[in-house]
Amino acid sequence: MGWLLTTRVEPAIDARSLSKSYGTQRGIVEVDLAAAAGEVVGLVGANGAGKTTFIRTMLDFIRPTAGDVRVFGLDSVRDSVEVRRRTAYLPGDLVLPPRTTGSDALRRYSAGRPPLDPARVKTLASRLDLDLSRKVEDLSKGNRQKVGLMIAFAPHVDLLVLDEPTSGLDPLLQREFASLIAEVANDGVTVLLSSHVMSEVEQVAQRVALMRDGRIAAVDDLAAIHARARRRGRVRALDPDDLSRIADALRATDSITNSTVDGDVVAFACVGSMDEVIKTLSRFGIAELDVAHSDLEDAFFSTYDDAACGEGKAS
Repeated sequence: MGWLLTTRVEPAIDARSLSKSYGTQRGIVEVDLAAAAGEVVGLVGANGAGKTTFIRTMLDFIRPTAGDVRVFGLDSVRDSVEVRRRTAYLPGDLVLPPRTTGSDALRRYSAGRPPLDPARVKTLASRLDLDLSRKVEDLSKGNRQKVGLMIAFAPHVDLLVLDEPTSGLDPLLQREFASLIAEVANDGVTVLLSSHVMSEVEQVAQRVALMRDGRIAAVDDLAAIHARARRRGRVRALDPDDLSRIADALRATDSITNSTVDGDVVAFACVGSMDEVIKTLSRFGIAELDVAHSDLEDAFFSTYDDAACGEGKAS
């Protein structure tokens, strides 16, 4: 009888019951989070939710109170030097020496990793429209953030950890940032992106982890989160006398969470497929239908509301 040998693939990030407390102050509580190699995971939550504490604990800038996290199978504490060698980290509060040039800062923060590729550095600087010869003290906030992006994207690493990376960037450069994320992910780099800007995460992430009060409230694929998000719509009837009947008919469907007459329109909120809504509206003369597509921000707050309701019921 033959044996089939299989190789277990280690997750890029594998946090298990990771906790960090600051005396009586809450940091993070029993966080479980995993990311596969080449995956882009968004970590979202309000300020103070625990996103930065999780990142700093994962990279051994602060020590966990309980639990552990492994990065490419390496223990984040015992093997912290090797973990950081394979990781590029852009903190949300990046401070650069004011009298150094962008090039100097890039070399300084890339030390301990494989040598920088001059062609890659030149290409990135061109794409970000950044003059690396200028001193940091002479740069605007947006250009200082570009130096941070150079520090993150120029080295060849296996893990890219970005904490509020597009602060101060204009919309055009935010699109360039999204392109850079897609490119490194295609090359097999794992990306953990922490942000409270929902649209930023929505553009680049495959999965999203929602943090609330130091805990993971939910982790799911972006498509599944969208499916749970509320869509908001407005219906204008050909015959104004139909408004109340339309509102009643919509309220009778399973997918409608709210339906009210608002002036000369019916306003409604819908979860899931629009199929039942469309079929219901087809029974009436409809002059106009406007539906705001769900976005990650809607899903974010919907999940938080549900979590809060669950906590209230349990108490």
